[in-house]
Amino acid sequence: MSDEELDLVARLADATDASRSDAIRQAIQRGAREELIRVALQRYQDGEVGMRGAAELAGLTIAEMMAEANDRGVMTNYDEADLADDVDALR
Repeated sequence: MSDEELDLVARLADATDASRSDAIRQAIQRGAREELIRVALQRYQDGEVGMRGAAELAGLTIAEMMAEANDRGVMTNYDEADLADDVDALR
């Protein structure tokens, strides 16, 4: 790790009253989760997967994925056919 990265970890550990290893572990978990959501939403926007596929990729429920998409303004590709598919999947 670079000096800058080590400083960042040290500041995070201090700010959260955690050990450096715990701070790193938490940061990796949050970062990996965020990146999976970002990739899933990008694939959704590109039409590679539907909302259900995006949710599976991100490790979220369809409702959670829809909330993420809504929060990030990427629900523009979601139409009535997608809704019908997702309703069927939930049954």
